[in-house]
Amino acid sequence: MIAALEWVLSIATVLGGIAAIIYFIDVRRKKSRWVEKEKEVNSSWWETSALRKQYEAAGYENFSWSNSDLVAMRVAEGKEVIYEIDEGNRIKYKLLNKSRQVLLGQKST
Repeated sequence: MIAALEWVLSIATVLGGIAAIIYFIDVRRKKSRWVEKEKEVNSSWWETSALRKQYEAAGYENFSWSNSDLVAMRVAEGKEVIYEIDEGNRIKYKLLNKSRQVLLGQKST
């Protein structure tokens, strides 16, 4: 009787450990996903923002707005979409103006 109880407790402990591992894998998977959202800004905000200074310090220049249907072509030409990153909430904000144009920048060569 005691041997059977030991087996049941051993199996329950192993199953509990497996359940805990699956739970933490799921939590990590959910946290690792980044969400992309859009944020409406205007040119005057962009010109005075700390975000612009961060991008300039990283070597970006030649910022411009592009219609969303032309973004793929502009990226092929060497420009990049400018994002405001919220690491705590894992959100990448694509910056748009009131006309729904996307903010792009290009690294200096």
